This record gives sequence, structure tokens and C-alpha cells, in this order.
Amino acid sequence: MSPSEVVAEASNRGLKVISITDHDTTDGVEEALKAGARLGVTVIPGVEISTTDPRGEFHILGYFMDFRNPGFQSLLKEPRAARPKRIIEMCERLKGLGIDISPEEVFTESGGIEAVGRPHLAKVMLKKGYVSSMDEAFERFLGDRAPCHVKRFKNTVDRTMEVIHAYHGISVIAHPGLLHDDGLIHYLIDKGAMGIEVYCHEHNQKKVNRFLKIAAQSNLIVTGGSDYHGNMLEKSFRLGDLKVPAACCESLEKAAERIRSGVT
Repeated sequence: MSPSEVVAEASNRGLKVISITDHDTTDGVEEALKAGARLGVTVIPGVEISTTDPRGEFHILGYFMDFRNPGFQSLLKEPRAARPKRIIEMCERLKGLGIDISPEEVFTESGGIEAVGRPHLAKVMLKKGYVSSMDEAFERFLGDRAPCHVKRFKNTVDRTMEVIHAYHGISVIAHPGLLHDDGLIHYLIDKGAMGIEVYCHEHNQKKVNRFLKIAAQSNLIVTGGSDYHGNMLEKSFRLGDLKVPAACCESLEKAAERIRSGVT
């Protein structure tokens, strides 16, 4: 979906505030801001950055950063540049297994965006009948432990946090329930994470309560996000199904105001 389509769907679903947090790119934010102004939906500039660390891979959300600044964009440049090369190599590996998909087909499926990724490749596999579902594509071929998986360049946790904060942004631990280890959450807090995504489709009420407790103990900003990908990942939920308390947005906005005014 285009950024405008996401904002339009949000408006139709009665949402008042959303954030576009694409992986390793803010290219859709300007379009979303303009669409939000037309439709009466507040759009918070955001991004989701895949990071690497000796302790594992973590997804870090950035909100309200000065995304137009070339200094901030330098953080995202190398990961985006590595994505097409990764697709080319995965297509080669698939070809070795008798699955004939060209990189050009994947780039077309992505709409020509720089942040092309495995879901676009899986979508082509599905359309051409090589798999019966997106899940099968990942489980059999593209997942982290599957035969056609290719690692890609990721920024470090330290650099990601440093740059988000340097450009007046708020760093948030994305979907912490997927980490399966609260020790890793505290590790990221020690690294400088300012918030934690408590409300998420991956979290049941027990996890929500646990993460609220961690947030209170560590003085973290509480956020929520649907991780909505349109129909790309064949998830059952729709935009607006996840209810995030308005207080989360208010806390995020107040923190951003303090940062911009130089108050920490």
C-alpha cells in the first residue's frame, strides 16, 4: 500500500493518530504527512531500523526524529543499498533449487522502492505457484534458517540509538515479546532505549502487563503499534483492530517537545 492509502484506511477506520514506520526508510513519511493533513489524521514521522549486536538482532523504532536531515539519512543509506544485492543472491539460490524467479520480478513487485525485502520475493513465489502461502515461502526457503536466506547489512544497536537521539528522535524497542528474554529488553534499556512497544498484536494481556511493569520500573515511554503490512504478510488483523491508549501518543509527543526544547 502507498503511504496515502495507509492514511486513507486509517481515516476510514476512525484512527486519529498513526505513524508510518517502514523498515530502514522514511521515504513514505512526506506523502503520509500530506495525506494526513488532507484527511485529518495526525501522522508521526517514524522508522523501524533492523539492527545487529553481539546479543542478537533487534528492531528499533524511531519517532519524531529530524528525518529530513542528511545526517539522519546517512544511517539508512547503507542498509537500503544492500537490499537489492541481497535479493539478487536469494534469487540465485532459489534458481539452484529449481525455482525460477528473476530479481527484476521482485523489484517490480516492490513498486521500485529501495527497501525491497523478503516479503516481496515471497509474494512473487506465491503468485507463480511455487508456494501456497507467504508462511510456506519463509519456512521452506527464505527464513533465517532456510536454505535461500542471505544475511544483509544492518546498523549496530549503538549507532542506531546514537543517531536517533542525535537528531532529536525517541528510540523505542519494537515488539519486545518476540525477544523471548526480558534480559535482552533490559540490555537495550541500558543501551539507551527511551521507550517500549507494549501494545502489539504479538502480545497477549499477560505480556502487556509485564511490559507495563518494566516500563514503570525503568521510566520508559509506553507505545503501541499494529505492525500492519497491508495484505503483504497475510495477517488476519486490519488497521485499527489494535487499540492503543491515547495516553501513549500524549506521552510520546510530550517527550518529543522536551527533546526539541533541550530539556531531558
